[in-house]
Amino acid sequence: MQKGHKDYYEVLGVPRNAAPDEIKKAYRRLAHQYHPDKGGGNEPKFKEVNEAYQVLGDEKKRKRYDQFGNTFAEGAGFEGFQWGDIWEKSRGGGLNFDFGSEADSSFDINDIFSGIFGFQDERRSKKRRGKDIAVELAVPFEKSILGGKETIQLKRIVRCEHCNGTGGEASSKFETCGECNGSGNIQRTIRTFLGSMTRVETCSHCKGRGKIPTKICSLCNGQGIIEREETIELVINKGIKSEDTLQLSGKGDTNAEGGAPGDLYVRIKVLPHKVFRRQGDSLLMRLPIKISQAILGDTVSVDTLEGRINLKIPEGTQSGDILRVRGKGVPEARGYAHGDLLVEILVDIPRKVPKHLRDLIEKLKEEGI
Repeated sequence: MQKGHKDYYEVLGVPRNAAPDEIKKAYRRLAHQYHPDKGGGNEPKFKEVNEAYQVLGDEKKRKRYDQFGNTFAEGAGFEGFQWGDIWEKSRGGGLNFDFGSEADSSFDINDIFSGIFGFQDERRSKKRRGKDIAVELAVPFEKSILGGKETIQLKRIVRCEHCNGTGGEASSKFETCGECNGSGNIQRTIRTFLGSMTRVETCSHCKGRGKIPTKICSLCNGQGIIEREETIELVINKGIKSEDTLQLSGKGDTNAEGGAPGDLYVRIKVLPHKVFRRQGDSLLMRLPIKISQAILGDTVSVDTLEGRINLKIPEGTQSGDILRVRGKGVPEARGYAHGDLLVEILVDIPRKVPKHLRDLIEKLKEEGI
């Protein structure tokens, strides 16, 4: 090993014959330990660990390192290291620095580019939107088929109406925040294995507003947001199904930075019905009939979700036969078409038969009927 260069195996604390998984595990542990954003972090150590892993974590580079030591990095450089590749991958979301479950999840390749090339990701210059809210709503079976309206009650974070989100009383004056000098953001520069990295964070002192009120709001205590219980009316479309999700834009939480509210997602759970069940666009039901109706046929009155209809029972209908009623099933959410109503026939056989009827049945038996 050349003088002035540290042994990468010693940096990661692994033997020279360490397996790739052992090297990766050691790297993750040390990266988490020395990460500059964590308490007790160590920037120089963090940089060393990253530099060592860039070599030992790559099969080709490790082979060259074992053969030539650090001199290979001073000459040809890291083989295959192309800034154009990193740029394309970062834009497409394909480049991800993973330090494992213990790592800081806020580490972003866009922070590295902002530090090295002096630009700031456009997404970071915008105020963060509030959090989304997800709830579940139980909908009666009839309403899931025919449509209608439902209401839900929930607590959400909204802008304080008393101070209009400023955090100060109406009579209060506002002074420039001394922490961020009125920008609403705090920039912090750290060093990584790719160079300096600038992180842009929302100023916690002024909540990104850039100004501090001299007299804080009595309702929200200067936060600019409050929790409020709301009743929200939902339109239930015809034919909606369990696990369908309704999205209500802007009905999620609002954050203190003044960004747009998040969205509300309502997952539908359709309650069962005592008579009907759904199968695709069809409605299924069972209809008990008498033996005489099955043998001779009949017309019976049947209650559906859209009113009462007359159903013709053909002569000789068997138990288990399915009678189809066109257009009485599930309506399309956007259109005028309907599925069908499928009626399963159940022939009701009495447990006891009067004597005079028994004699008639005996005659039918003799006739082979």
